[in-house]
Amino acid sequence: MTDGGGATGRSRRVLIVEDQPDLAALFTLQLQALGWRVDQVGTEAEAIQIAATEPPDAIIIDTLIPAADGQPLIDRLRAELAGRPCRLIISTIYEPSDFAGVDVDAVLTLPHHRAALEYALLAS
Repeated sequence: MTDGGGATGRSRRVLIVEDQPDLAALFTLQLQALGWRVDQVGTEAEAIQIAATEPPDAIIIDTLIPAADGQPLIDRLRAELAGRPCRLIISTIYEPSDFAGVDVDAVLTLPHHRAALEYALLAS
């Protein structure tokens, strides 16, 4: 985990749920450059544990599965967050429209630019 500061002076924290080390490293470099502290896990169980105990400001979830198959994890994360503010972002090779029924704040298609990542994290 690394430190970063936000524009408000408060350190923002993001959790990356990614099982591919090279993609996790790319996200980490981009997020650190944007001033975020980064935690990375490789399994859904680890993500749910962190959401329940130390909820981050955002969670980026890797998925190679469109639509309904990703919904159970999103539902479990929302339940563990219990209404606490946390942006849920899907990182995928699929089209954003494939996730139309999934309760996420943004869909980030791969490959992506750092500006797209920043927009997904900060857009309201």
